[in-house]
Amino acid sequence: MHTTAKKSAATILLLAATSLGVTAVSATTSSSAPATAATTSEHTALTPEQQQIVQAHALAQNGRQALSYIVAARQLLSEQHGDEAHQYLEQAKELLTKLESDIIAEDNNTSDLLPIYTQLGVDEEVVITDQIKQQLGKTHLDAISGNHKKVVTAIKTVAIELQYSYVDMPVTATLEKVESALTSLSGKNIQQASQALTAAQDGLIHESIIINGESDNPAG
Repeated sequence: MHTTAKKSAATILLLAATSLGVTAVSATTSSSAPATAATTSEHTALTPEQQQIVQAHALAQNGRQALSYIVAARQLLSEQHGDEAHQYLEQAKELLTKLESDIIAEDNNTSDLLPIYTQLGVDEEVVITDQIKQQLGKTHLDAISGNHKKVVTAIKTVAIELQYSYVDMPVTATLEKVESALTSLSGKNIQQASQALTAAQDGLIHESIIINGESDNPAG
């Protein structure tokens, strides 16, 4: 499945590597940012769902950080700075190895796909009522956990046209590409290392789905 956004009011760049057409409204952001709670010692006071949100945000942040290292290393390789690129890739490998372990350890997990970016967008002229915000807020955990089909099903009950965009990272495959790049760098093969990093970025799964529009793009 790969769909194309029908229209957008703005464009957001993902880590200078990925361009996604989305609107300026992010409907999946909750009013009380769970990322803030992650920096406090109050996790025990959170509900089970809030704890899951905190954990999912932490995983996504580490995924984005690993990708930023890959992007930086690829740029350095294009400038023939192999030693500096090697340092970034070691950091990316460390993060991805930890992510792979964390994802495998999760209960009932059947995939190593890690959502690193999600966004709900609407046209700027559309008025988002409190009721709609409440409805969309219920999709937050599913969106950041990668339950995209469930999100789309829930969004179909909202009586406005929405655009759901996300990027998933296949953690194991990305780690393998980083390890391949490190091996190539050890052999002073910068071109081969760069190709491995290009493949790592190309391996990200991008989707942008129009829901409740004139012609829906169903997930799946």
